[in-house]
Amino acid sequence: MKKKLAVILCAAMTFTALAGCGQTAQPAENRNETTQEEAQEPDGEDAGETSENAADKQASGEVLTIEFFQQKGEEGPQKGYQAIIDKFNAENPDIVIEMNTVPDPGTVLTSRISSGDIPVIFSDYPTQMQFGQKVANGYVQDLSGQAFLDNVNPSSLEMTKQEDGGYYALPYSRNYIGVYYNQTIFEENSLEVPTTWEEFLQVCETLKAAGITPMGLHGKDPGRVGHMFQSAVVAWAPNGVETIEKTVAGEATIAGDTEFPQVFDKMKTLFTYANADALALSDTQCYENFANGQYAMCITGSYARGTISSLNADLKLGVFPLPNDTAQNTNCLSGVDAAICVSAKASDAEKEAAYRFLAYLAATENAQIFCNSDGAPSCINGVVNDDTGIAPMVELINAGKTHDWMASTINNNVVTDLYNVVQGFWAEQDVDAVLKNMDASIAVTSAE
Repeated sequence: MKKKLAVILCAAMTFTALAGCGQTAQPAENRNETTQEEAQEPDGEDAGETSENAADKQASGEVLTIEFFQQKGEEGPQKGYQAIIDKFNAENPDIVIEMNTVPDPGTVLTSRISSGDIPVIFSDYPTQMQFGQKVANGYVQDLSGQAFLDNVNPSSLEMTKQEDGGYYALPYSRNYIGVYYNQTIFEENSLEVPTTWEEFLQVCETLKAAGITPMGLHGKDPGRVGHMFQSAVVAWAPNGVETIEKTVAGEATIAGDTEFPQVFDKMKTLFTYANADALALSDTQCYENFANGQYAMCITGSYARGTISSLNADLKLGVFPLPNDTAQNTNCLSGVDAAICVSAKASDAEKEAAYRFLAYLAATENAQIFCNSDGAPSCINGVVNDDTGIAPMVELINAGKTHDWMASTINNNVVTDLYNVVQGFWAEQDVDAVLKNMDASIAVTSAE
């Protein structure tokens, strides 16, 4: 068992070094990815005893404190959660919810699960393969039949269904990767939101001629490079994710594919309109530069919207999908982002308290608080996003013209290693080489 635990922790540490997203180190994903390795059975005492004598404390009238371990490192979602927690705690004197946000949360959560220290409430990514492994190992409580799931948008809820047909998470928001733009700069230069690749290039040319850097990119973190890569694959190679799946299975190659060359050709073109220091720039510095008007556009995720807005309260922010050759064949990368789970190892008293909090989160008025702070499309019925700037993304998502993140069908180790390969392309910009390097990376990682 100790040997197994060492293996999982080593793999988790490797993932952290390679993928670093979230807090600026975490995805998704934002972060939209966590460690792929299957958490091992916990050693030591029963993992269900996560709070000492929780049932006795509640029976005696004492306050039951519940940890909420959440994986969103950005300022917007943290503020949204905390506002709801403060409201809940004030209305429920017998329960105290305490939010816990840490660096590299995916790695930390995997480590805690492997040691039996599972948070009573935690956020996770229920469309990813790693989540299905947690469910299969009995770490996540089945929420099927809970009344609060009735207030979830059916399509969002359906995305989280596990192999046994059960629902193990409360989907709370949808994420996406898109092209954020400064509406004021667009207005001053008489620019419209582009819906095709050619229109997008025309926008870039107009901005460049006006002495404005069209695009701000940030390539210091391979995880953020990977997010742009995933978005580019969905936008410019409609069958690209499936081609990677086939390559993992030994049924295809990236170098032999007809779609992938155009992904990297378009990416090279994009670099000609971007900041010169893109490869060395961090996401936080890029967001600050963009918010202060140094770039007209920035490709990033919905997770960054709150952070960017907080940097400049006067910024008129919009976002549109990275366009393909036509509007009809343009799709966007989007999945279930914030999703809240309950530990299957928690005590009955802790589970009941957790259910009360999840029901509170799922109430439309409270989900609206989160949406107002986070800015991402909500999974909860009745929530209205009054930010008209994100309308192009919401329309595409509602029309079903989306593709989920790669980690929903591809081993996350394969995905994160590809991030490093693509980061190398940012430096070398050799299309033939990156296609071959992707094949080599997949061959090595999928064989492990």
